[in-house]
Amino acid sequence: MNKKLRLLVTAKCHNKCPMCCNNQFDFEKIPVVDRLDYDEISITGGEPLLTDCCGKTMWLAQGFKIVFRTLGIPAPRLFLYTAWVDYRTLRHCSYNFDGICLTLHSKLDVVKFVEMNDVMLRHKKYRWNDNGFNPDCSLRLNLFADMKALLPKDIDLSMWKVKDMEWVKDCPVPEGEDFRSCLLYTSDAADE
Repeated sequence: MNKKLRLLVTAKCHNKCPMCCNNQFDFEKIPVVDRLDYDEISITGGEPLLTDCCGKTMWLAQGFKIVFRTLGIPAPRLFLYTAWVDYRTLRHCSYNFDGICLTLHSKLDVVKFVEMNDVMLRHKKYRWNDNGFNPDCSLRLNLFADMKALLPKDIDLSMWKVKDMEWVKDCPVPEGEDFRSCLLYTSDAADE
């Protein structure tokens, strides 16, 4: 039995990447999550931090922690997969997730990321300031070659674990993971 869950919470996304692995899925046919005995849960989408999705994503993460604490069993590690580059939103998420995996998709994402990274580094320098990211939250930055080329050559990425990425056609779900859904918001409802 797989011990990792990749949990699709929305099909809605602001990026329209032609090589997105989600293009291969019929979201209506993805099985609904039917168990929670996982060691690790990765919340993904679409984009789980879109303005109309973010609150429900945070509610879900907090709900997982409450349920497991109430049951008196160790909670699975929670990870967030996102392309949403916003300092305040990601800072808030860092206190609800064990890790954040951020993927940059556009030149605008890179510009916003550079600004956000500068703010993060300033907060890290002055530890007395409580407006920084949770130091216990693992931060991973997925970089495709074209996005990496847009970053300043001297950028300090010391707060991030950087992973070089390549587009893979029809990328499979990693071995050892279950891919399930609990669509908290559908693309139709989110467009209203």
